[in-house]
Amino acid sequence: MGAFLAALGAVLLFVLKAVGILLLAVLVLVVLLLLCPFCADLCWEHGVLTVRAGALGITFPVFQYPKPEPPPAPENPEPPKGFGKVKAKFAAWRAERKRKKAEEKARKKAAADKPAQPRKKTKITLEIICTMLRGAGTLMKAVFGALRITKIQVRLGVRGEDPAAAARDYGKLQAWLYPVLGVLDRFLWLQFDELRILPDFGSSQPTVEDRVSCRVSAQALFIVIAALRVLYEFWRKKVLDIFL
Repeated sequence: MGAFLAALGAVLLFVLKAVGILLLAVLVLVVLLLLCPFCADLCWEHGVLTVRAGALGITFPVFQYPKPEPPPAPENPEPPKGFGKVKAKFAAWRAERKRKKAEEKARKKAAADKPAQPRKKTKITLEIICTMLRGAGTLMKAVFGALRITKIQVRLGVRGEDPAAAARDYGKLQAWLYPVLGVLDRFLWLQFDELRILPDFGSSQPTVEDRVSCRVSAQALFIVIAALRVLYEFWRKKVLDIFL
């Protein structure tokens, strides 16, 4: 009996050690992810907006507007063969499974006796409104403090119906552009690689090819810490009861 208990204790100790190591590895991975700088590359050129997202400076295309037109479908498509046939069967099975799940969910909803009585929510008071505003301000400050907008390239040609209109538009743009950039620079981290805005007086060749691109990066750690602080404050002041 003593040997059996000793063996059981050794097994339990091994399992606890394995679970502890696994939890520690998950915790380290979460911390690394929070410390890892995520980034997104935005580019507008030739009337196309492209967004690439990733981390550690490595990005992959995730969005494009307008989307490229898909290739035309063949007039007489061949029936799928090999792996394509298996893939088609799997897609049909998934569609049938989703349909059955939707029918079962609708049947359970219809079979319910009566809707539950709505829970009385907390009334909105001036203190709750102030708490929500403070939380929103804390979260926005954390987001703006963590954001880094770098590799900004702006190349734009200001055009008009005639040279006089182009000159007026160029003057208006110069009048509000730099004050706006000065205000944004007080709240955001901005790093310009290129800023070229030139008037185009209707020459045969464009003065400059329009292009606007930048990289937006941030570390999620400080945003997550601020969000947890805001959630704790909302829970302490019973603000969450309004939404739950």
